[in-house]
Amino acid sequence: MKLLIYLLIISILVIGSSGIGIYLIESTHEEAQITNLIDAFWWVSATVTTVGYGDVVPVTEAGRLMGIVLMFVGISIIGTFISVLGARLVGSRLKKQETLEYSTKSLIIKKINEIENLEKHEVELLISMVKDLHDEVKDNHKKLK
Repeated sequence: MKLLIYLLIISILVIGSSGIGIYLIESTHEEAQITNLIDAFWWVSATVTTVGYGDVVPVTEAGRLMGIVLMFVGISIIGTFISVLGARLVGSRLKKQETLEYSTKSLIIKKINEIENLEKHEVELLISMVKDLHDEVKDNHKKLK
């Protein structure tokens, strides 16, 4: 979660500083298409997200260089965001599966340790659990092939 918050802060800083920066660079040029802050933030948003509408573009060399850098930064931010989100989703699914497996194994180990004290229905339950685990392992093995 911290990484997503840091990523959000970095994104806000990049968009904010780039919007103001492109406005300062472009607005003084006589052929500028970026003449106010709304145009500047529109262009920055379109560039960072790699949409690039092309309706507002920088005309100065410094503005275009800034655009090139901003495109790579935008791709990096979006790629990192998607990677972090994907890793979290996959990690949470794996953790749920590991928790279920761990609790099942713990229960079986507990029952095995107490096997002399088990009643008949508990032994049958233990045998059933082992068979189910065996079938599950067998099915997973088949799926992997």
